[in-house]
Amino acid sequence: MPDLPPPIDRIDTRGRPLKVLFLRPPRHFWPILNESDNFLLPLGYPALAAWLREHLEDVEVEILDCCLENIGWRSLARELLVRRPHVVAIGEKVVYGHEGLRAFRLARTLLPEAVLVAGGHLYSAEPEWTLETCPAVDYVGRFEGEQTLEELLRTLREGGDPAKVPGLVFRDGRGGFVHTPHRPLIRDLDTLPIPAYDLVDLSRYAPFGHLWPKAVTVQRGRGCVDTCNFCSWIVQEGGGEAHARERGGGQAVRPYRSKSVGRMLEEIDLLYNRYGVRYLFWVDGTWNVDNHWLREFCQGIIDRGYDLGWWAFTRLDNLMRQERDGTLPLMVKAGLRHVLVGVERVSAEDLGNLGKHRYHEKQTIEAFHLLRDRYPEVFRQATFLTGLRHDTRESIRDLLRLAHEADLDFAAFHPITPFPGTRLYYEAKAKGWLEETDFDKFDMFYPVMPTEHLSRAEVAELTAANYRDFVARKPWRYAARMFSPYRNRRDLHRWFALAIGRAMAWQAMDALRGRRRFQGFAGVNQLWRPRWYDR
Repeated sequence: MPDLPPPIDRIDTRGRPLKVLFLRPPRHFWPILNESDNFLLPLGYPALAAWLREHLEDVEVEILDCCLENIGWRSLARELLVRRPHVVAIGEKVVYGHEGLRAFRLARTLLPEAVLVAGGHLYSAEPEWTLETCPAVDYVGRFEGEQTLEELLRTLREGGDPAKVPGLVFRDGRGGFVHTPHRPLIRDLDTLPIPAYDLVDLSRYAPFGHLWPKAVTVQRGRGCVDTCNFCSWIVQEGGGEAHARERGGGQAVRPYRSKSVGRMLEEIDLLYNRYGVRYLFWVDGTWNVDNHWLREFCQGIIDRGYDLGWWAFTRLDNLMRQERDGTLPLMVKAGLRHVLVGVERVSAEDLGNLGKHRYHEKQTIEAFHLLRDRYPEVFRQATFLTGLRHDTRESIRDLLRLAHEADLDFAAFHPITPFPGTRLYYEAKAKGWLEETDFDKFDMFYPVMPTEHLSRAEVAELTAANYRDFVARKPWRYAARMFSPYRNRRDLHRWFALAIGRAMAWQAMDALRGRRRFQGFAGVNQLWRPRWYDR
C-alpha cells in the first residue's frame, strides 16, 4: 500500500467558535417509497449535535440534510463554501457508503483545512477500508459516537494527541493505521441529552409520506436482546464483532440498554407539544422489550391524551406475552399502528443458523392472526430472508406459503446480505461465498452470494417471484384491504399498489427510450436517482 497522508491533527479556529457540520449527502432512493418516506430524519445527527453542544464550549453545530433540502452535488459544493465548517462529519449505511465518500472527497477539495470524520455502520465496521478508499477522511469514529467525537474535537482544538482518544482509527502517515482502544458503551442512556431537534425543520420530514406520514424518528434503547448473525444493529450498537475479535473473543457482547420511561416521555412531550409531531418511527432494532416499561410508557401517553400513531420493529414472542398480560392492548391504544417483524425463515434449523431465537412457524401464524382478529387497525408487515447457504427453489417458495398463511398485509423478501462487521460477513469472506464485494450493491435486493444449489441470478428471480405472487395469488384479498375502515391500513395498501404500478411504468418508459431493459417486478426495488441529484 502506498503511503497515505496523515490526518489533520490540529484545529485552529482563529478565535472563532468551532463550526461542526453533520452532512447527509445526496443519494438515490427506492421507487416503492416516495421521497418523503425514503428520507426520514437521520436521528444520529441531532443526537450527536446535542451531546457536542452540552459538552463542548464555544461550538456551533449545523445539520445539512441534502435529501430534505433537495440539494444535489453542484449545490452541495456551494453550501460547503458558504458554511466553511472546521469539521465535517458523515455517517452512512452500507448501500450509501460510496455517496458518503464522494462527499468527503468534495469537502477535502473545497475545505483543505477542515477535519473530516466518518462514522456510522459501514465506516465503523470497515475503518481501514474507509481510510484506504478515501484518503480525504481523517478519522473514523467507531460505533457509538457521542463521547468519541467530543473528545476528538476537544483534543484537536487543544493540540493534544488523537492517539489517546478511545474509539478511533486513523492513518499514521507511514502506510499503517492507528487503532486506539475500544470505547466502552454508554450504559445509562438517560445521560444522553434530548436530540437537537431544533437544528432541523421537523415539519418538513415526510410531509406527504404514506408509510410514515409526517413521521419523526425516535429511539428508546440501543442494542438488542438477540444474537442474529446478519444484523448491523448489533454491530453498531453493541460495540462491534471486530472489537470482540481484536480482544480475542469469538462473539461481541450485545447489551441491551434503554432510556427510562420518564426520560422517554420527556422527549415525546417535546415532540408533541413544541413541534406538533403526531407519528413516531421507532428506530430501535427491537422496540417491544420489557413489558413493565411498555405498560408504564403507554399509560403515560394515554394519560396525556396524545393522539399518536407509531411504527416499530417488534418481536413475535414478546407480542404473545404482551397479549397475555394486557400490555399489547395498551400499546395499540397508545398508538401502535404498524408492526414490522423479522420472521426471516420457516424452519427451526434455518433460524438457529441465523442466531435468531424463540421463533417458530406456528408462533408466527398465531401472532399475526392475533393482530388480524383483535387489532385490525394495526398494519402487519414481515421480512423474510432468501438465499441462505442451503436454500433451494422449494425452500424459498415455502417462505411465500408462510406469508400467506400468516395473512400479512405486506411481505418483504430480501436476499440475505452479509453486512460488514457481522458474523455472517466474516464467515462469508473466510469461506469465499461473496461474489460481489462492491458495497453499493449491498442493498438487500441484489444477491451478493449464491447458495449451494442456486446462482445469484436464480436467487434474485425467486425473490422477485415471491414479491409478485404475494399479491398475484390473492389479488382480491389485497384489493379489499384498500377499502379498510382503518385509514392507516387503507392508505398503506393503496400506496403500495400505486408505487409498484408507478415503478413498473417508469421501467416501461425507460425501455421504450432504450435506456434500460424492462425487468418487470424484479426492477421495482432498484434504486432510482432523484430529479435533483446532480443539481
